[in-house]
Amino acid sequence: MKILWFTHIPMPAVNRHTRYPVIGTGHWMPSLLTKLSGQNGIELGVATASPGFADMNFRDEGVEYFVAGQGKRKPVFCFTDLDARKSNISKCVHIIEKWKPDLVHIHGTERFYGLLSAKGYINVPTIISIQGLLGPCSQWSNFFGALSHWEIIKSHRFIALLAGRGLILNYQKFKKDAKRELDIISGNDTFAGRTLWDQAHIRSINPDASYFHVGEILRESFYKANWSLSKCDRHSIIFTNAGHPMRGVETLLEAIRILRNEFPDTTLRIAGNISQRGGYGRFVRRRIEQIGLGNCVNLLGYIDAETMAGKLCKSHVFAISSYIENSPNSLCEAMLVGMPCAASYAGGIPSLVEEGKTGLFFPPGDAAVLAGKIRQIFLDDDLAVRLGSQARLEAMKRHSPEQVVNQLLTAYRKVIANHSMQGS
Repeated sequence: MKILWFTHIPMPAVNRHTRYPVIGTGHWMPSLLTKLSGQNGIELGVATASPGFADMNFRDEGVEYFVAGQGKRKPVFCFTDLDARKSNISKCVHIIEKWKPDLVHIHGTERFYGLLSAKGYINVPTIISIQGLLGPCSQWSNFFGALSHWEIIKSHRFIALLAGRGLILNYQKFKKDAKRELDIISGNDTFAGRTLWDQAHIRSINPDASYFHVGEILRESFYKANWSLSKCDRHSIIFTNAGHPMRGVETLLEAIRILRNEFPDTTLRIAGNISQRGGYGRFVRRRIEQIGLGNCVNLLGYIDAETMAGKLCKSHVFAISSYIENSPNSLCEAMLVGMPCAASYAGGIPSLVEEGKTGLFFPPGDAAVLAGKIRQIFLDDDLAVRLGSQARLEAMKRHSPEQVVNQLLTAYRKVIANHSMQGS
């Protein structure tokens, strides 16, 4: 069975081949690729269209890699869909025609790849994995979270606007890409997802679509790490990916301010990139100082998986305050190491957490309730240990590599069989 993936970012093999550093998100894909490539009877290819790269084709550890080179991205206020221009479509069609896969697996709806099947450019069995969904994320209240209109304006730098960057222009790009996503979802017939939330949104657009539940394999470091109350730093909270207002960092900062009235030693660790130059990053840094948290918030920056697993194990509570998510890997990783978690009741998160058993919920944007949930964990060691141990048991099952690979292979076989029946 020949399977060709399309990924929204280059895989690590491409980065190694081009000597380009591996950064950013999408870590579940190489983890799955490693497990899947070891299966008998599976031949894998991976394609991506990537700005700034040249066209290339090479093999690495038994996997065929294709890169459809693109020019560097133009400013986001461009009115045409540069990602889906004919040259990119043609290059991807050529890769498929050259490699002749039995099935095409498109990871995510963020890029143009889903148009290949939606618009009839290819006639190959195709399945699309849902990562996030641009449509719900591009709703104003989700995208900008707690920010007022004046705060949105203050989070911009004039020079960034001239360069085509900043929240407002990013929002416009989200809206534009969400329209393309709508074409992708309505024009395809087979999807894979992980939550009741993404399933509901797919079915609301395309009621006749087939949907397969396929989990994710996380990075190896998080399977090995194991949180312990006796080894963590008491009253410390950890949070990741705070570089966008939809993550709700303002809510979490306000919760920390409330908690410090009762627990003066409360600290917050934030992993991920919060820009020192970008408008929103500067806004967050100023907010930290303005509400008197400068001495208790530690900005960790981008850290690798092993370091992140260690930071989780050293923290008392993992908090995720997002206004919109599907199945955030940061939460899944925290559950996998066995941490007590407080999470916003948003998007697909309720498919991951069971209230009072594997975590605690709070309404998105409600800092007082978030502070109250964290307070419960701070005061009740039995609760903290119970939440963490149950979260680890659940996450170990949900992210079992063997289970995920079996789910995916089952989906592949059914999609190929269904396509064969429809063609006969």
